[in-house]
Amino acid sequence: MKYTIETRIKKPLEEVLEQFHEPSNYMKWMPGIISHQVTYGNNREAGSKSIFKFKVNGRDFEIEERVLKNEVHEVVAEFVSNGTINTQTTQFSKIDANNTNYIVNESFKLHGFMKVIGFLMPGSFKKQTKEFVEAFKNFAENR
Repeated sequence: MKYTIETRIKKPLEEVLEQFHEPSNYMKWMPGIISHQVTYGNNREAGSKSIFKFKVNGRDFEIEERVLKNEVHEVVAEFVSNGTINTQTTQFSKIDANNTNYIVNESFKLHGFMKVIGFLMPGSFKKQTKEFVEAFKNFAENR
Protein backbone atom coordinates (compact mmCIF):
# COMPACT_ATOMS: atom_id res chain seq x y z
CA MET A 1 0.00 0.00 0.00
CA LYS A 2 1.44 3.37 -1.08
CA TYR A 3 0.17 6.93 -0.87
CA THR A 4 1.27 10.56 -0.52
CA ILE A 5 0.02 13.36 1.74
CA GLU A 6 1.01 16.93 0.86
CA THR A 7 0.30 20.27 2.51
CA ARG A 8 1.53 23.84 2.69
CA ILE A 9 2.90 25.22 5.95
CA LYS A 10 2.66 28.99 6.28
CA LYS A 11 6.14 29.42 7.74
CA PRO A 12 9.63 29.81 6.23
CA LEU A 13 11.46 26.59 5.31
CA GLU A 14 14.33 27.03 7.80
CA GLU A 15 11.90 27.55 10.70
CA VAL A 16 9.88 24.46 9.72
CA LEU A 17 13.02 22.32 9.44
CA GLU A 18 14.23 23.48 12.86
CA GLN A 19 10.89 22.57 14.44
CA PHE A 20 10.68 19.19 12.68
CA HIS A 21 14.18 18.04 13.62
CA GLU A 22 13.99 19.05 17.30
CA PRO A 23 13.18 15.92 19.37
CA SER A 24 11.76 17.92 22.30
CA ASN A 25 8.98 19.03 19.92
CA TYR A 26 7.70 15.48 19.29
CA MET A 27 5.65 15.57 22.49
CA LYS A 28 4.03 18.81 21.30
CA TRP A 29 2.67 17.59 17.97
CA MET A 30 2.62 13.79 17.66
CA PRO A 31 -0.90 12.58 18.50
CA GLY A 32 -0.89 10.00 21.29
CA ILE A 33 2.85 10.02 21.96
CA ILE A 34 3.91 8.99 25.45
CA SER A 35 7.68 8.87 25.00
CA HIS A 36 10.57 8.81 22.56
CA GLN A 37 13.93 7.18 23.25
CA VAL A 38 16.97 6.94 20.99
CA THR A 39 18.29 3.38 21.27
CA TYR A 40 21.19 3.57 18.81
CA GLY A 41 23.22 6.46 17.40
CA ASN A 42 22.17 10.10 17.47
CA ASN A 43 18.58 11.21 16.98
CA ARG A 44 17.47 11.21 13.34
CA GLU A 45 20.97 10.57 11.97
CA ALA A 46 21.24 7.95 9.24
CA GLY A 47 21.64 4.56 10.94
CA SER A 48 20.05 5.66 14.22
CA LYS A 49 17.21 3.80 15.92
CA SER A 50 14.52 5.06 18.29
CA ILE A 51 11.47 3.72 20.09
CA PHE A 52 8.27 5.77 20.07
CA LYS A 53 5.59 4.78 22.60
CA PHE A 54 1.99 5.77 21.90
CA LYS A 55 -1.42 5.45 23.48
CA VAL A 56 -4.24 5.75 20.94
CA ASN A 57 -7.86 4.88 21.60
CA GLY A 58 -6.89 3.28 24.92
CA ARG A 59 -4.29 1.03 23.26
CA ASP A 60 -0.56 1.18 24.07
CA PHE A 61 1.91 0.33 21.34
CA GLU A 62 5.52 0.87 20.33
CA ILE A 63 7.03 1.72 16.98
CA GLU A 64 10.72 1.36 16.20
CA GLU A 65 12.14 4.02 13.90
CA ARG A 66 15.21 3.19 11.80
CA VAL A 67 16.55 6.25 9.99
CA LEU A 68 17.81 5.26 6.54
CA LYS A 69 18.66 8.76 5.28
CA ASN A 70 18.63 12.28 6.68
CA GLU A 71 19.59 15.15 4.42
CA VAL A 72 17.85 18.02 6.28
CA HIS A 73 15.18 18.58 3.57
CA GLU A 74 14.48 14.85 3.26
CA VAL A 75 14.25 12.12 5.88
CA VAL A 76 13.71 8.48 4.97
CA ALA A 77 12.84 6.22 7.87
CA GLU A 78 11.50 2.73 8.36
CA PHE A 79 8.90 2.29 11.10
CA VAL A 80 8.41 -1.24 12.42
CA SER A 81 5.60 -2.44 14.69
CA ASN A 82 3.51 -5.59 15.02
CA GLY A 83 2.73 -6.78 11.51
CA THR A 84 3.76 -3.54 9.83
CA ILE A 85 6.87 -2.21 8.13
CA ASN A 86 6.37 1.31 6.87
CA THR A 87 8.95 3.21 4.84
CA GLN A 88 8.26 6.92 5.09
CA THR A 89 9.92 9.65 3.05
CA THR A 90 9.37 13.14 4.46
CA GLN A 91 10.32 16.09 2.26
CA PHE A 92 10.29 19.83 2.78
CA SER A 93 10.80 22.44 0.08
CA LYS A 94 10.59 26.21 -0.13
CA ILE A 95 7.53 27.61 -1.91
CA ASP A 96 8.47 31.23 -1.19
CA ALA A 97 9.97 33.23 1.70
CA ASN A 98 7.01 32.50 4.00
CA ASN A 99 5.67 29.11 2.84
CA THR A 100 6.97 25.54 2.89
CA ASN A 101 5.75 22.47 1.03
CA TYR A 102 5.52 19.38 3.27
CA ILE A 103 5.23 15.98 1.57
CA VAL A 104 4.99 12.55 3.20
CA ASN A 105 5.28 9.44 1.01
CA GLU A 106 4.25 6.18 2.69
CA SER A 107 4.91 2.61 1.62
CA PHE A 108 3.46 -0.13 3.86
CA LYS A 109 4.26 -3.84 3.99
CA LEU A 110 1.65 -5.60 6.07
CA HIS A 111 1.89 -9.09 7.58
CA GLY A 112 -0.48 -11.39 9.44
CA PHE A 113 -3.55 -9.75 10.96
CA MET A 114 -2.42 -6.30 9.79
CA LYS A 115 -2.73 -7.53 6.20
CA VAL A 116 -6.42 -8.19 6.88
CA ILE A 117 -6.83 -4.73 8.44
CA GLY A 118 -5.10 -3.15 5.43
CA PHE A 119 -7.44 -4.98 3.08
CA LEU A 120 -10.63 -4.18 5.03
CA MET A 121 -9.76 -0.62 6.07
CA PRO A 122 -7.07 0.82 3.77
CA GLY A 123 -8.27 4.37 4.42
CA SER A 124 -7.41 4.11 8.12
CA PHE A 125 -3.67 4.19 7.36
CA LYS A 126 -3.98 7.29 5.19
CA LYS A 127 -6.25 8.93 7.78
CA GLN A 128 -3.66 8.40 10.52
CA THR A 129 -0.85 9.83 8.37
CA LYS A 130 -3.00 12.85 7.51
CA GLU A 131 -3.65 13.36 11.24
CA PHE A 132 0.12 13.46 11.93
CA VAL A 133 0.78 15.78 8.97
CA GLU A 134 -1.96 18.19 10.06
CA ALA A 135 -0.78 18.06 13.69
CA PHE A 136 2.76 19.03 12.65
CA LYS A 137 1.45 21.76 10.32
CA ASN A 138 -0.68 23.24 13.14
CA PHE A 139 2.24 23.09 15.56
CA ALA A 140 4.63 24.72 13.07
CA GLU A 141 2.23 27.50 12.14
CA ASN A 142 1.06 28.30 15.68
CA ARG A 143 4.20 27.82 17.71
